[in-house]
Amino acid sequence: MARGDDPAEHRARADRRATPGRDHRQLHMIDRAGRIAAHTGSACIDWCGHRAGSATRSPATCSPEPRVLDDTAAAFEAHGAQPLALRLLDAMAAGEAAGGDKRGKQAAALIVYTTESYPALDLRVDDHPEPIAELRRLYEKSLERFQPFVACLPAARRSGRHHRPGRCIEAEVERFQAARASASRRLTRTRAGAEPA
Repeated sequence: MARGDDPAEHRARADRRATPGRDHRQLHMIDRAGRIAAHTGSACIDWCGHRAGSATRSPATCSPEPRVLDDTAAAFEAHGAQPLALRLLDAMAAGEAAGGDKRGKQAAALIVYTTESYPALDLRVDDHPEPIAELRRLYEKSLERFQPFVACLPAARRSGRHHRPGRCIEAEVERFQAARASASRRLTRTRAGAEPA
């Protein structure tokens, strides 16, 4: 997909490979152009399935009802101005609130790739009573230094530039903090405008 291949081509290749456990897995892809491909294995635990919106892929396995997919997709679509990671966190939280996984909750992960071969964000919670809330806490923590650091890594799109990592990281930390403060002020104004007089 990094080369611009259609996700459906990747799914078709995966369909042709008879890998062990394939019928128990879900595979969902969306590229930066909004092209979507999905696979829900025939042996996934009920209720399972997937739905596609205009630029949304909502998978569900072991859900108590299809509403989990609807609420997940609606939350993702409703927050189009937010960074992708936040949209995904909001979507996960909405799916959990709608019924989540019928087996309970324990783990969550969020991996975002952009233009590089390494992830721009790779967070996981393996054992926690509130995994999505903990994942959101880790996301907020990643904004302090990790995401600014990743923004300074050598990248194909910046290949002609000379890097001074120390300066770059500190400048990115300041930029991230300014952007977060600005977003917080906008949210406060929006909420104040929504409150009755």
